Amino acid sequence: MRGEDRCQQEMFLYATLEDLVPPDHPLRPIRAMVDRALKALLSGYLELRRSLGYKTSVPEHALRDFVEYLGAQHPQQTPIRAETAVDWARQASARCYRTGAAGRLWIVRGFLTYLKAFEPETEIPPTGLVAEPRRPRAHLYSPEQISQMMQAEGWFWEAGSFRQKTYSTLVGLLASTGLRVGEALRLTLAQVHLDEDPAYLEIRDTKFHKSRLVPLHPTTAAKLREYRGERTQHRRANVSQTLFINDCGRRLLYGRVWKAFFQAQRHVGLLKDKQRQGPALHALRHSFAVQRLLVWYRAGADVRAQMPHLSVYMGHLGMVETYHYLSATPELLTIAGERFGRYAGAEEEL
Repeated sequence: MRGEDRCQQEMFLYATLEDLVPPDHPLRPIRAMVDRALKALLSGYLELRRSLGYKTSVPEHALRDFVEYLGAQHPQQTPIRAETAVDWARQASARCYRTGAAGRLWIVRGFLTYLKAFEPETEIPPTGLVAEPRRPRAHLYSPEQISQMMQAEGWFWEAGSFRQKTYSTLVGLLASTGLRVGEALRLTLAQVHLDEDPAYLEIRDTKFHKSRLVPLHPTTAAKLREYRGERTQHRRANVSQTLFINDCGRRLLYGRVWKAFFQAQRHVGLLKDKQRQGPALHALRHSFAVQRLLVWYRAGADVRAQMPHLSVYMGHLGMVETYHYLSATPELLTIAGERFGRYAGAEEEL
């Protein structure tokens, strides 16, 4: 602590494999050839996926990172080993892509399967080597909470204003149909068929490139007709063709919708004063699925036979995705217990 400050040389040497290989090393031209070949194969793989209708923005970003990782960390590895792919996937944080390392491993497995057609000794890591993070339990909005959020007032909109009617109708539509938020925000006037019997929405090219028709309950259709009438009278109604517009007549942005929804949650008491994050807007979709099951149970319907219809209505690829949206609520467990009791009693009588 005393005396003159004297600089000491660094105790550690930080260097990459690239720094340790001499510029004139004979392996450098070979490595450049391998890099070019991998990039060409990656371009071919991505082009194949595009031709099959897949969206490639996320896989392309991840796979280009994988190719760069191979060049930097394993420049001499041919063919590619499964361990290398797993090591690359595990470098991701849990927030990377949708499921972190598991998502990256799923992406690279597809590319390695494609490479195996050109290099048969390419190793493809099996599924399940990286555990997927558990999905957080979604908040289930009660009908009372949804109604209060639709009627909320505050600095974010004035009572009776066009903005309040827009957000109120949007929340009601999400709660009564289980639409994804993006699907609702992308709806155009041409996709809303309110004069048909029954009224329905035309959802086009959504997640997984699927399109579907969503029939509407008469009360939902009536609210949408009311909003469409208000929208027609808006001074900037012709700026955009989307159903839901802001005060400037432009399409609603998800970020603004989330902020308004957050304030509505705080207004109705779902958030504490210092709480910065509340239940997700997407949780309205979970609430819709659970409420639909309750309606079927109360009506005595065959829920197992009805589940495929719910899966199609919500735009899922299969039943597995639908089951992710179902949570064991006390009311559901009570009804299930009563049904099991009747079933067990009938078995004992036999």
